Amino acid sequence: MKLHKYFNILSIILCLTILISLSVISFGKFDKNENFDNVSSLLNGVSGFYSMLFFTMNHYIYCKKNKKNFKINDNDWLFKYKDGWTDYFEDNSLVFGDQTSNEINTVGHGNILDDFSIQEYKNIIPEFYVYNEKTKNEINNVKSKFNLTDKNYDSIFIRRGDKLISESKKINTDVYIKFLLEKNPNCNIIFLQTDDYNSFLELEEYIKNNNLNIKLYTICDKNSLGVIVFSNNKKPFNDIADNKAQYKAVDEMNADEKYKHTIDMIVGVDILINSNVCVTDFQSNVARFVKLAHNNSDNVFDVLSPNEDIDYAKKICPAYAF
Repeated sequence: MKLHKYFNILSIILCLTILISLSVISFGKFDKNENFDNVSSLLNGVSGFYSMLFFTMNHYIYCKKNKKNFKINDNDWLFKYKDGWTDYFEDNSLVFGDQTSNEINTVGHGNILDDFSIQEYKNIIPEFYVYNEKTKNEINNVKSKFNLTDKNYDSIFIRRGDKLISESKKINTDVYIKFLLEKNPNCNIIFLQTDDYNSFLELEEYIKNNNLNIKLYTICDKNSLGVIVFSNNKKPFNDIADNKAQYKAVDEMNADEKYKHTIDMIVGVDILINSNVCVTDFQSNVARFVKLAHNNSDNVFDVLSPNEDIDYAKKICPAYAF
């Protein structure tokens, strides 16, 4: 009797495990047969900029391939300044004249409308991620300041901050520059995109100690010791950063501060994607976006997996991984 009861309990546990597994597999995935004539892609405050961007790209690709209306709902977007998406980019709504349904289907972060290859995400960037005039001017101003022209410099991207709490492994700064010099021994200009000014100081010291003829530039604020997106991550980040990071998280910033933070990020990313060789690691959504958006993606390298090629035919949202 006790043995029978034991097996019943095991059966219940097994069934629950299967149900949980199935729910995890299907999380965020919509039925492909559902009618999504009018898709409203939700940008809100649940995740970082490029994480949400990848999911919105999924919704855009779905709508373009299936001739569905597409627009962005950015009323509560974390990075909104005045208008939302068009604070930084051109409007990318899709309208197909033969659509008559008035029903609006709102889909957001974590929602996948269909499976698309990494190549499809890469291909859509030039028409989806289009700067407005103000953003173009901001980019040109920084490039003029440092006298940067496309492909005449190399770049390094290092993301620290709250990523180090659990998502990313910290990599010593010298790993990036050593790898870059392997790929381009003639490197003489490096643009560093980072959220931790210590990275700049460490690279500067490495260049000096090794008598390298390299000019190093960054737009990282001298007081920045790593970006924190959400204020509830301040304490755990401070715990691993020796309580040095005493500044605002993005969700605590006012509109002007958010704009400055966001435009600096967009400008820095643009400089990365127009560099000659870019060395980074693919632990962050930003780095994966840089890989796909770069003028020559073969010249963007992951220091953690330098010999691993990306399978562009693989069907996965880059917000998850390559």
